[in-house]
This record gives sequence, structure tokens and C-alpha cells, in this order.
Amino acid sequence: MSIHKYVEFPVGVNKRCLDNYCYELDRSTDTLTITSEGDFYHFPKERAPYLVNSLGLERINTVKKISVLLSLSSLLILPFLQFFRQILGEAYWPLSIILFLGGIMFFFISSDLLEIEDYYKISKCKKCNRDFAYEEIKKPLVKKVSTYDDYEETETRYFKCKYCNDEDLKIKSIIKNSKSRKRRDPKKGKACKGCGRRFSLLEYRYPDTHLESMNTSRTIRHYKCRYCRYMEISIKDEVVSTD
Repeated sequence: MSIHKYVEFPVGVNKRCLDNYCYELDRSTDTLTITSEGDFYHFPKERAPYLVNSLGLERINTVKKISVLLSLSSLLILPFLQFFRQILGEAYWPLSIILFLGGIMFFFISSDLLEIEDYYKISKCKKCNRDFAYEEIKKPLVKKVSTYDDYEETETRYFKCKYCNDEDLKIKSIIKNSKSRKRRDPKKGKACKGCGRRFSLLEYRYPDTHLESMNTSRTIRHYKCRYCRYMEISIKDEVVSTD
């Protein structure tokens, strides 16, 4: 499944806000900036304090590492069972199912414990030093900057301590693999929506492609008119079905 949309920048317009996203073009550098609101963290707020107080972080970390090891071992051993299928006989399928389900179970256990560790670190107040104190006070700001050199995503989250009211910003930046660069051999252009001239809207950069999420590939194409200052971007998300 694919989702395709166009964002137009007529002459004199450098910023457009559509569908809770703001798109801004720097015409001098051809830099595209996309800003939007992200989602709140979905941490295990009820389980985390109980487990941390009961087991302690050191034991949680140990159980997490053991779960990762057991998960990998179960899933890695599974393919080799075929070599012993005749020896195992009727026990082959029950053992295969046990190893598969065990690997999946230990994977989810390790993922859950990792979330608890992250939640503990993020929510510990820097001022009063209390555990599970910071809470998000508004949705995070997600900023994506596409240049000729890279595609950088910055996420800014806003926290406030429920005990001492200390406020904190947590900023995470990721530079994603991007294939965008200047295009010296533009293909035949499209009709410009600004001046109306045929074949004048050219793709002046190679498509900017990257993984937007685990199951979504995003392609951004950049166009400008060779005669007027009209510019346009197209954004195409290819969603890989998980069914």
C-alpha cells in the first residue's frame, strides 16, 4: 500500500502547513524542513515502579540479558533440529514448537524489561532525584531536515517533575541514510502550476529515500520551475503490510 501527496510552494511562499505537518523550504540552500507533533511515550507506568522497587535495576538488567540470550539461543537452534529429525522422531514437532514459542516469549520479556529500564532513566528527576518523577507535559516536537548531505530527525520531549516542578528537555537526534544529491541530468519536466509552461517543472535533486519507520519507506522528490520560482515536493510512503 502506498500514500502519495504533493506540497506546493507558489512564488513568494516558503512555508505550508497541511494535515498537522509544516513544510518549509529554504530556497537559497534547497533545504526542506518538516515539523510535526509526535506521540507521548507509552511506558509501563504501573509495572515499572513495582518491579524496580521489588527486584532492583541490577536484577532487572540481569534477567533482561538472560532473556535475550535464551531468545537468541532458541531461535538459532530451531533450524538445526531438521538435521536430527529422524533421531527425534515424534518429538521433533513438539520440541520445535516449544523452542519457537520460548524464543518469542523471552524476546517479549527482554523488550519489556528494556522499556522499564528506559522509563526509569528518563523519568528520574535531575533536581530532587526522585524516581519516576518526570511526566510529559505536552506532545514532542519532531523536526526533520533534508539537505543535500543528510536527512536528520530531531525529537524534542518536554518533561516536568510531579514533585518539585522541575522542567527538562530531552532531545534525540538521528541522521538517517539518505540518497539525495544534486541532479545534473533532470528528466523531462512536468507542466508548472505557477507559470503554466509545459515541461518546465524539473526534479532538481535525486529522490531523498529513507526508512520512516519499521514498515514504512519514504521517498521525497523535489521539483522547481526553470522559469519562475514555483517549487513543489512529493512525498510517497510505501507501507509494507504485516498481515
